[in-house]
Amino acid sequence: MAFDATFLSAVLDEIRTKAAAARIDKIHQPSRDTLILHLKCQEGRQKLIFVANPTAPRLHLTSATPENPAEPPMFCMLLRKHLSGARLTNISQIPMERCAEFSFDCIDEMGDHVEKKLVCELMGRTCNLYLLSPEGRIIDCLRRVGLDESAKRAALPGLNYQYPDAITKEDPQRYELQDYVNLLSGSGADLLSDRLMDTLGGLSPLVCREAALFAAGSTDARIDGMDVDAVADKLHLFFTEHLNHPAPYYYAQLDGTPKQFAFCPIRQYGSCQTAESFGALLDMYYTVRDKKDAMRQKSQAVRKTVQNLCTRLTRKLAIQEKELEA
Repeated sequence: MAFDATFLSAVLDEIRTKAAAARIDKIHQPSRDTLILHLKCQEGRQKLIFVANPTAPRLHLTSATPENPAEPPMFCMLLRKHLSGARLTNISQIPMERCAEFSFDCIDEMGDHVEKKLVCELMGRTCNLYLLSPEGRIIDCLRRVGLDESAKRAALPGLNYQYPDAITKEDPQRYELQDYVNLLSGSGADLLSDRLMDTLGGLSPLVCREAALFAAGSTDARIDGMDVDAVADKLHLFFTEHLNHPAPYYYAQLDGTPKQFAFCPIRQYGSCQTAESFGALLDMYYTVRDKKDAMRQKSQAVRKTVQNLCTRLTRKLAIQEKELEA
């Protein structure tokens, strides 16, 4: 999968289109890492899901209806207190980073309009969800990080929120044809996909391999000896097209199970398909994945029980065979 910063950017554009100026109707927290905002939009209702799970971080519009706990967690209750009835005013993203910021127009205890923010970080092990005051202080967060755990970026109520360090790579949105020529002519990794990954920010290894396949005919293409001008021209064409017009592409196995997804075509595994929307694609991918994980966990217990019974019966059968022989 390729839920990189560019894919997140496309997801946020979809949310802006479908949930502009939406109001928060309900807030649910089905699990420790999952939060769902029920939104009243101009064209109906939408559900916005945040998943701050390090193994599968994401945010998108969803049609899923996970079961809610009988007692809402404390973080959910806090969000209901501060954001219920709030209006979504702006959605922004840190350049080339999987970090999104949602601004809401809220009513405080005095009846005044104030702006509060919900910041969603989807960067691997540091996944978190922050509720910020108008002054930029942390009201609370989904996963608290003490001063002894991370002296650089502690996450505790009352502290000033610190944005992640800026990405030092180049922004592919600003790359021109000559920049790709310079990239190929300069020093760096020999594999084209590795050179792209090391130089350009906000892209996953899957997308870099797709760019190498399109530009040089192979995901393992080496820069040494290639036609720099021709490859640079194809790279410029590839990124200009798919960065400006991203679409929800996915590759599925023979049984229809989605295996990979990206904002560009996925041809290194064969043919690919497109979904109705980015939200529908992520719903499909993670619904199948969650069902398989749940089935695997349940089947492990069943397999263990059957294996123990088989071992016991085999042992009893051996004893009876000895008795019969005697």
